[in-house]
Amino acid sequence: MRAFRAVLVTLAAAALVLAALSLAPRLDGSFASSAAARAPAAAARGGFTLPRASEGGQASRRTPVVVAVEKVRGAVVNVSAEELVRIRVPSRGSTARDLLFGDLFERPRYRRGYQVTSLGSGVIVSPDGYVLTNNHVVERGARFRVGLLDGRELIAKVVGTDPSSDLAVLKLDAKERLPYVPVGRSDDLMIGETVIAIGNPFGLAHTVTTGVVSAVHRNFKAGDRTLFDFIQTDASINPGNSGGPLLDIEGRLVGVNTAILGDRNAGIGFAIPIDRARRIAEDLIAHGEVREGYLGLVVADLPPRDGAAEGRSGGVVVAAVDAGSPGERAGIRKGDLVEAVEGLPVESAEEFRFRIRDVAIGATARLELARGKQRISAAVSAVELGPQHVAELVARRVGIQLGDERVQGGSVVVLRAVSRGSPADQAGLLPGDLVREVNSREIGTVDEFRRAAARARRSGQLVLLVQRGYAAERIAFDFD
Repeated sequence: MRAFRAVLVTLAAAALVLAALSLAPRLDGSFASSAAARAPAAAARGGFTLPRASEGGQASRRTPVVVAVEKVRGAVVNVSAEELVRIRVPSRGSTARDLLFGDLFERPRYRRGYQVTSLGSGVIVSPDGYVLTNNHVVERGARFRVGLLDGRELIAKVVGTDPSSDLAVLKLDAKERLPYVPVGRSDDLMIGETVIAIGNPFGLAHTVTTGVVSAVHRNFKAGDRTLFDFIQTDASINPGNSGGPLLDIEGRLVGVNTAILGDRNAGIGFAIPIDRARRIAEDLIAHGEVREGYLGLVVADLPPRDGAAEGRSGGVVVAAVDAGSPGERAGIRKGDLVEAVEGLPVESAEEFRFRIRDVAIGATARLELARGKQRISAAVSAVELGPQHVAELVARRVGIQLGDERVQGGSVVVLRAVSRGSPADQAGLLPGDLVREVNSREIGTVDEFRRAAARARRSGQLVLLVQRGYAAERIAFDFD
């Protein structure tokens, strides 16, 4: 009897073990009839498996940022420049003496070569291959190559540059349609909305960072210059991001990344608003340069108010109104105080000039003025400045009149007259002086001078290389 009970206990224990094995839950929550099959693998790994999450798929993780990046990532490019450099050729000597002393006593020999440098980022803005980037990305290069997401490298040529806005346009040599980023708008950006930056920081291609719009219409100092009207963001922008796109959450281009402030990890980056960049890019594509409208107004800073910070303007006053100009026709008078341009307050003459440069030819600028106790709103239409008007403007602003003079091998531009008391007179210019360059651009005729002077208006300065005898000097004049 005792033996029979022992058999029954043994059988019951075996049944319980079998039931436990068939019903035991796996660590991931499912009941595993395959536990025995997995046991050898688990044993091979040491007899233990970590819990695994249930497979939810990518659909639940496809956020608006992911969707936007997938749409436009292929249109972000890496811009590399081939700089023309001179490479010294070692001595040709074959003896030990020649190898040691040849470079000291022989005339040095050089050959020309190209040095490839990865400079920054860019964004394709049209299917036929126009690329928007920063001017400082391309200003050092002689030839350019653009790297695409799919690994291809295409040759690019410079269509036009605008140093004053730090923008440039390249054209890719491609036969097929290319991916591009649709241009959005920046005038309705909201502080706090999500933005995406894509670029090639430190050579890490197509790096994606996100952040928010920290501020709009931001002015800040960069060295001895004040930069106006930028988008501020905390999306990481590092060296190599320059020229890359700033996108809204729908993948539209709202800015061109261009600068960082202070430490690279400070979380303060800046982008050029796309509304300004679009107008400049369209001018560069259509004309090869940015055409600046003319209002006929000369402004100046008032003395700072009591207690104001050092170097701060006390306001902006109209110092002169050109006769027959759009400004005169709009009823603006000398002595009017300029309070705002297009609804945005202006705090200095430099900022006024900057905002007026954003007014396209044929467009109207709305100025808010103070005249005594009156508040006046004036609408001024920007017109194109023709060559003859440029000569008249130079005569009024600088005080010089020019002519062509034939010389052996061509012609030169000579000063015919200098107005007494003018900026040119105060700088010591005399009739008979030769003008060799305008803003570092060589000239040989008055027509070339006028074209160069029209371009110089965009920088706000007319820099002349003036020659007298064997001496030459660069002299800068305010020119707006």
